[in-house]
Amino acid sequence: MPIGVIYACAAMLFVGTAPLPYGYYTLLRLVACGVFSLAAFVSADRKHKVLPWVFGLAALLFNPIAKVHLPKEAWALVDVAAGVFLLVAAKAVRTNA
Repeated sequence: MPIGVIYACAAMLFVGTAPLPYGYYTLLRLVACGVFSLAAFVSADRKHKVLPWVFGLAALLFNPIAKVHLPKEAWALVDVAAGVFLLVAAKAVRTNA
């Protein structure tokens, strides 16, 4: 996965803590679900034991079809935690190109 995609998704997650129109959060769900799903696939392909499960759970949490309903304050914490996790785990899923 390109490092730019990882950084862009993490930035979107951090910006998601601000009060924005609902459309942004829908876009955030689509992007985050896609990035976490791809990261789960890449980390599983690279034979990580725990990371695919964590990325998969994050993808389920951000999935745009069966939405998880949490209070706005809880989503702010989830967004920040997911962004930090994505940055910390970036080395495991990024490509060298």
